[in-house]
Amino acid sequence: MKTYNRAASLIGVLLLSGALTACGNESETASQADPADDTTITAENNKEAVEDPAAADGDKADASNEASGEEADAAGGGGSEQAEDDSAKDNSAKGDADTSDADKAGTDASKTGADASKADIEKADPAKQGKKGAGSDRPGTDSFNLIGSGDTVKGKLVEGYGYALYAMEGFEFDAETNMLSMSDNPDYYAIVKPLESGYALATLRKQGQNELRQFGKVVELKGANTPEQLVRSRLFLSAEGGQGTHQYALWETPEKGYLLHIHMPEGADQKKAAELIYTSLSTIAD
Repeated sequence: MKTYNRAASLIGVLLLSGALTACGNESETASQADPADDTTITAENNKEAVEDPAAADGDKADASNEASGEEADAAGGGGSEQAEDDSAKDNSAKGDADTSDADKAGTDASKTGADASKADIEKADPAKQGKKGAGSDRPGTDSFNLIGSGDTVKGKLVEGYGYALYAMEGFEFDAETNMLSMSDNPDYYAIVKPLESGYALATLRKQGQNELRQFGKVVELKGANTPEQLVRSRLFLSAEGGQGTHQYALWETPEKGYLLHIHMPEGADQKKAAELIYTSLSTIAD
């Protein structure tokens, strides 16, 4: 009987122990399953709570501009390319305009010289120069030998205010402007300017250099380098360049001095005009 009770007690202990073990395993299984569920919920909650960082204002502006650019390109068929093309056309047009302006400026510059000098021509001043008739006690016409060519030409006595000279054939004289000019080509001309007493050679030389500088390098001619007809000139300045030959001389008579402004553009008539102008001016008398 005692043996039976012990066996029954041992079986009861074993059963209780097995039950307790089973309960422990289930509890551990449940404990291990719960964290997995919690992890899943946390991840979902974080997904809902955390969003992409807000874009900076500059980034938004860039994105907006980029989107706008894409829309503009789509709508305008490549707006940026068109703008570049228009800019290129504008620059090309501007270049053409600049070239045109430069050409115009060059043309205007080529018109200086004779035309520019004529614009500065002064009217004769009888009060300072004197009355007509001085130096006119000579024949009305005379013949002259041209030193360079050896030709003989006739000259007509013409009167200015306070002086007179012979104008060679092919030239005419305007007493109101003191101008001697070629009849067929008035761009070849000389201006005679009677001087008042008291003039200074140094002052006239500086004035002549300033006047001729626009035409080229100014050289003072002396002796054999001076045109033979005007070799007695006290001062003879000359400048040569693309606008021809331009000269400034001081011619003196026993009574007074005269400034001679001579302008001879480049051309077929230059050599002939020079001989006739020099010969005419050498006949100034008062």
